[in-house]
Amino acid sequence: MDDVDGFLQSLEDMTPEKREEEVERFKSQCICPICPTYNECAKGKGELLFCIIGESEKCITDKKDCLCPPCPFARRLSFGARYTTYCIRGSEVEHQE
Repeated sequence: MDDVDGFLQSLEDMTPEKREEEVERFKSQCICPICPTYNECAKGKGELLFCIIGESEKCITDKKDCLCPPCPFARRLSFGARYTTYCIRGSEVEHQE
């Protein structure tokens, strides 16, 4: 799995249960909580994996810094350097539209 398109396609090919399991597994590896932009509201709602799931649901509104470019998950999927601040701007797919 080298890119976001391949990753998203692999998720689409899974059963809903398996897809949820995979998303939860990736959430457990997510570094969003150490980002200066991440806040208590997002933590309380369990918001993670903005690069795939999309922007924060009204929790994160201010950019304080961005750790998307060095994120291991984003780098593995070959994104995070061109588009950033997924928590307030939407997922990788939304950036490309």
